[in-house]
Amino acid sequence: METKWSVTLVVALVVIIVAVIAVNNYKSTGQATSTLTSGANYGAIGANFNTQTQCTYVDYNDGWSVTKKTTVRFYDRTSGKYIEYADACVSQETVSENECEEGYRKTRLVNCPSETSCIDGACISR
Repeated sequence: METKWSVTLVVALVVIIVAVIAVNNYKSTGQATSTLTSGANYGAIGANFNTQTQCTYVDYNDGWSVTKKTTVRFYDRTSGKYIEYADACVSQETVSENECEEGYRKTRLVNCPSETSCIDGACISR
């Protein structure tokens, strides 16, 4: 009976240790903070994100905020190379926003809030 209890205790400790390690790794990989910019109109997430893995932030994690330009680095399974992408303006009103979520690079087009324009990858007040 004592052996069963000891085995159960050891298994429980291993599960706790693995969970703690997983949580610490998740936080350090630069996961999205889910920060959205008030007044911005967010499009759908691009469909090809599952080929862009091991995503991390080069500079800082701003969530889906469009008020600062962010650069992400990821491994592209299609080319077999590591690539860096920065947020970029596709027009005066729209930014292509990059984000790391669940280890994948995700991107979406975002219309800047009113009274702002896209300048160098961020929506800036006019």
